[in-house]
Amino acid sequence: MEGLAGAGGLKDVVRGLACSLAARDIDVTVYIPRYGFVPPGEPMDSLAVGVNGRETAVDVQRTVVCGLEVRLLDAPEFRSKADIYTYTAEDAPRAEDVGRSHHDVDTMNILFQKGALSAMDREGRIPDVIHGHDGHCGLLPLLARRYAHRPGCFDRTGVLVTIHNAGRAYQQIIGSLAETARLTGLPETDLRFGLDNGSVNPLILDGVYGHINTVSPEYASDLLMDRDQYSGQIGRRFRELDIPLPGIYNGINPDYWNSMPMHPGSIDQTPCDRRHRAREAILRTFEADRIHGSLPEPNVPWFLFHGRITHQKGLDSILELPASIGTEPAAHLILYGQGDPAIESRLIESVSQRRNWTYIRDYDPEFTKTVLAASSYVLVPSQWEPCGLIDIVAQLYGALPIVRGTGGLKKVRHRIDGFRYSAESRSGLERMMELALRWERSRPGKLSRMRRRAENTVYERRTWTKVLVRRYLPLYERVWTGHRRGVHGPGGPSHQSSA
Repeated sequence: MEGLAGAGGLKDVVRGLACSLAARDIDVTVYIPRYGFVPPGEPMDSLAVGVNGRETAVDVQRTVVCGLEVRLLDAPEFRSKADIYTYTAEDAPRAEDVGRSHHDVDTMNILFQKGALSAMDREGRIPDVIHGHDGHCGLLPLLARRYAHRPGCFDRTGVLVTIHNAGRAYQQIIGSLAETARLTGLPETDLRFGLDNGSVNPLILDGVYGHINTVSPEYASDLLMDRDQYSGQIGRRFRELDIPLPGIYNGINPDYWNSMPMHPGSIDQTPCDRRHRAREAILRTFEADRIHGSLPEPNVPWFLFHGRITHQKGLDSILELPASIGTEPAAHLILYGQGDPAIESRLIESVSQRRNWTYIRDYDPEFTKTVLAASSYVLVPSQWEPCGLIDIVAQLYGALPIVRGTGGLKKVRHRIDGFRYSAESRSGLERMMELALRWERSRPGKLSRMRRRAENTVYERRTWTKVLVRRYLPLYERVWTGHRRGVHGPGGPSHQSSA
C-alpha cells in the first residue's frame, strides 16, 4: 500500500482504490503484513494461526494511512523481512539470496490470508466483499468457506482476487496436493481443482471458489487465448473450468500525483513550467552515492525509465541501445529503480561508458513524482505488462510514454497520446526514441497537442473515480449478490463459488 509498504504498481492500486471507495462513504479496511520496515500500530488482538501443522502467533495492530483504516498483521515471518518480495543485504540468510524471493513465501502467504480472515471475524467486521490482490491471496475464496473461528461467518461475503501479474514466477504455485494440504490444513478434495502440472495453483482456485479479474482487457485476452508466453498457459485451465476473466484497467489519483513537495505550486502550472521547476529541484539533489553516471543537461529532452529492475521490465532493450542514441540532437537517458543486483551492475557499468546516461539506484515516492514531472518521455519496454501504470502517470505529467505494444500497454494510442511499437520489433524502442527527437526539432506543436491529449485521456478515462464507478462497483455488486456458479472439478462433484 503506497504510503506504508510499496513495491510495483500494486501499491498504487491498493491505496487508490481504497481511497476512492472511502470517498463514496463505503466502509473500507486494508489488511497488510507488518514487514520489518513498517512501524508498529496500536495493539488490537492476538491470534493463533495454524500453518504447516503448527500454530503461529499473529498480532493484529491498527494504524491509519491517509484516513483509511489499516490492520497490520505482525508475525516473525513478516517482521523479519526488510523488503516485500525479496531479500536484502540486511535480512538475507546467505549473500547469494540478496534480490531473491523469500524462502518461506508459502508460509507467509497462508499466515497472511488466515490471519486476515480471523482478524475480520474476531473484530466482528464481516465484509460484503473481500478484494484480494495477486496469487498471495489466491486461497482467500476457499479459506473463507473452510477456515474461520465461526463456521459460516463468510457465507454472505463475496471474494474477488485481482491478478496483477500472471507470470509463472508470480503465480505463487505451492506444490503437490499432499504438500499443499499439509501447509494449509485444507482437504485434498477441495484443493485438487487447482491442480496444474501436478502442483496446486492458487490463481486457479480463485476462479473455482470465488471470482477473479485482471488489470486490463488486453491482458485478459492474451491469457485466455494463450498469447502470453510467460504465464505457463494458465488461461487454458481457466477455459477448461469455464472461469471468466474480466479485465479492468487500473486508475490513478491525480491529486496524489500532483502533490509534489519538492517544488510546491506545481499543480496549476503548465507541463512545460512544471518540467522546468522539477528539473531545478532534481539537479539540486544530485550529490549522492546512489547516483551513477553524468549530470543531465537541463535544456535537452529527458528520457526516463522508472520501474523495478527486473527482466520483465525490458531492461535488455535499453542496454542494447546504440551509443549514438540521443547524442544528435542532444538528449539524456535516466534509469531509476532497484531490483535484480545483476541487472543493476550492468546498468552501473553502462552509464559509466555513456556520457548522456544516468542511473539512480533508489526508490522514493516523492522523488518519483518529481523525476516523472521533469521528464519529456517515459520508456516502458516491458517484456509483458498486465496493465501499466507508469504510462498513465507519465501522461498526467505531460511526459509522453514510449511503450512496447504488449498487454495493457496497448491502451497507449500511437502518435495520439504517446508512442507505441510492435512487441515483435527488436529495434522498435530505438526507432520511437529517434522519432520523438526528430519531432522535438521539426514538429514541436504536434508534441504539445499530444501532451494535452494525453492529459485529457487521464482525466476522462483513467482516474480511480471513473474506474471505480464504471467498472469496479458493478463488479463488486456481481461478486456480492451474484448467484452461486457450479464448477465441476476433474472427476469430482460439483463445487460452488459464493458471491
